[in-house]
Amino acid sequence: MTPAYLVLVLITSILGAFTDIRSGRVKNIHLTIALLVWLILAVSEYLILHSSSVPGFTLAFNVLFALITSIIFYLTDIWAPGDCKLYIVISIIFPVHAYVIRKGNIFPALNFVIYAFALGYIFLLAMTFTRRAAAKMNLNPKFALKHYLSVLANAGIISCINIILNTCIPKFFYANQILCILSSAVLICLVQKKANRIRMITGFMCLIYILIQSILMATLLNTSLSLIMSLVIASVIEIITNRASVNTYREIPGDEVRPGMILSFMSLWAMRKCIDPELPTATTENCRSRITKRQAEAVKKWCRNAHSNIVIVEMMPFAPFIAGAVMIEILRFLILECWR
Repeated sequence: MTPAYLVLVLITSILGAFTDIRSGRVKNIHLTIALLVWLILAVSEYLILHSSSVPGFTLAFNVLFALITSIIFYLTDIWAPGDCKLYIVISIIFPVHAYVIRKGNIFPALNFVIYAFALGYIFLLAMTFTRRAAAKMNLNPKFALKHYLSVLANAGIISCINIILNTCIPKFFYANQILCILSSAVLICLVQKKANRIRMITGFMCLIYILIQSILMATLLNTSLSLIMSLVIASVIEIITNRASVNTYREIPGDEVRPGMILSFMSLWAMRKCIDPELPTATTENCRSRITKRQAEAVKKWCRNAHSNIVIVEMMPFAPFIAGAVMIEILRFLILECWR
């Protein structure tokens, strides 16, 4: 039954990516159908084969952590609601034994998060270099230095936390290393908003301590590899926490306005004198301010009456990266199955 589960996961993720790109939403009906099909497969497997690929306890832990992760990403505006729902559904319907994980891992669905952010990171780097090359932009040295120092501080904190966990709970850390790294990344994001100066000082103190310890204990090579990994994670954190620079603004005719789009502050300011109650009155320029169907029709009407275009905020859809992460995990499983 494993191939049937994998095909279901693949179709669900690709369909979610397609609708996210096309309309800016992951449709609930598709996710509901996926869950119903998964339930039918699970029941059929139990009744016909008298076995189950859905271990209850392991699945419950996995889905619980996926739910917590999605809530955190939603509250911090990293993921849209559709991305969160797609990720939770995939964590439910993906067969647990098909994950490529270490024994004792309590949150295998975290693989999808890591792969998705890695793909998103590569995409953002490519887009950044392309835009800079096209616009022939030069970085402000002070602005660049601030972000480089922030990345170094974050890397120091991540490395120090990992060393402490590896010393205190080595078996758990070995089996759940990615979960520990993600937890430290969440901690950094929280501290960065409340006590940024303390984070910077603590990060550099951690870096100095780690380097001195590695020199005295002759473990500089291993420490360097760990720091490189921490630097990559810290770079991703820096991009995520400064994601506003990734958003782009695009002016479109009123007839092209669609539900799910995000209006810019500039657009709302232009519509401020209109008394139409259906027009949106506020925007945060993120996924929480997607307009409804009725609001989209009201915006179209305003554009026709005002003979004006509208400026929208284009945000990077994340569902395609989740779909890419699903493909990577399935491919890894198939490759290992062929080698056995």
